[in-house]
Amino acid sequence: MLKNSFLLFLLSLSVSVSGKVLFQQEEEYKYVDFNHGQKDNENEEWIQSIRIIEPACRSEVKGKITITFQAPGMDLAKALCWSQPTKDNPSEWGHDVNLTPDGLTLEKDGTGSFTMDADKFPAGPMNVRIYAQNKDGFKDFFELQLYNKGGVKWNQGIPKQDPPGARGLKLVFYDDFDGPLSISNDGRNARYNAHKPRFGDFSGWPFSDVDGPDNPFEQVDTYLKIKARKRPGTNGSTGLLASVNMDGEGFWAKPPCYLECRFTGQSAPGTWPAFWTITQLDRDVPGDELDIVEAYGGVGKGNPNHVGYSLVSHFWGQKNPDGSKKKEYDRVVPIMELGGKSYWSTTFHTYAVYIGLDETIYYFDDIEVLRHPTNEESKNPHVFLINYAIGGISGWPVDLERYGNGSDMYVDYVRVYAKENINYSIPPK
Repeated sequence: MLKNSFLLFLLSLSVSVSGKVLFQQEEEYKYVDFNHGQKDNENEEWIQSIRIIEPACRSEVKGKITITFQAPGMDLAKALCWSQPTKDNPSEWGHDVNLTPDGLTLEKDGTGSFTMDADKFPAGPMNVRIYAQNKDGFKDFFELQLYNKGGVKWNQGIPKQDPPGARGLKLVFYDDFDGPLSISNDGRNARYNAHKPRFGDFSGWPFSDVDGPDNPFEQVDTYLKIKARKRPGTNGSTGLLASVNMDGEGFWAKPPCYLECRFTGQSAPGTWPAFWTITQLDRDVPGDELDIVEAYGGVGKGNPNHVGYSLVSHFWGQKNPDGSKKKEYDRVVPIMELGGKSYWSTTFHTYAVYIGLDETIYYFDDIEVLRHPTNEESKNPHVFLINYAIGGISGWPVDLERYGNGSDMYVDYVRVYAKENINYSIPPK
């Protein structure tokens, strides 16, 4: 079933991903969501050929633009971009637009170009997806991140209505990222911590400080932009936000509560956006980690080739009375079959979890995707984290050379609902 879904996904011309065990850990601490059982010899037809000539990756654009690329060894190409609802396609989810409806036959050296009117597409982050193939069955996929300075304002900012999953709760925290950012290296004297408290940064390109040359955070229009970059001579840099500082002070969400975040990123080898919660900050202390979304970028042999995204409830350091490992819950969410049927990198999506005293429920664009009994530890307060990891402990390779050693994650908003008001100075009990 997974393989059939993957093939259907490729036919839709949106990149996908499924994986394998790349490293071993203690059984108790294995991250099941990193591993999807794909064999080494699968997806060998995917190769890296496409290189963008213009505009440069992550450029600002508006109006009519020409996109030129080279894909040596490829014969045909196709390009797509997600659109807001239109008169002809009024779906509330938006829809895909084929930018090359007549197909694109490449020149002998693999050069191809096409034009698009950016003003007819959503303003803000834009992902132009280019697909190329040849007569021998080899193919490539390139996500060209751009920022549309023109375009149509659509689904920007916090919705006026409360999410259905937060029914019966009140809004206790929100950030629309439409003003100055409040982030410090340790979270003290700021709203957010730029590192995982109090230990455990896990990205291959390090989560970086805000006061150095590699500050990964930028406020753009109504978005938080998390910039992953690798300057020559460095190990790279990228960003994480945590809602408490290194002293454990800050925002904790006490169940029953509901947390959601809306974002988009780029699917490329090594990209790993996530929104998640933890109940403990210290080593060797039992605690829960709820991975609301972990998305793995990259397609081809040795890459995740993920059909959607992963979610998992980790119950760290906890066992049943008989000494057996406590059952955890996880799911690979086939998002190309849900809602508007668009990938996590194609357009913005909302990822959420309701942590009740009896049940924990995960949502994708307000669609329930997993439900399980609430673990006892999860009834304690939760810290939330948002990050754009690049490689790291997942074991997946990093290869962003053809993207100019950079990639962007855009966070539209985060909001939290709970039954009780929150004390922002100390962790609530």
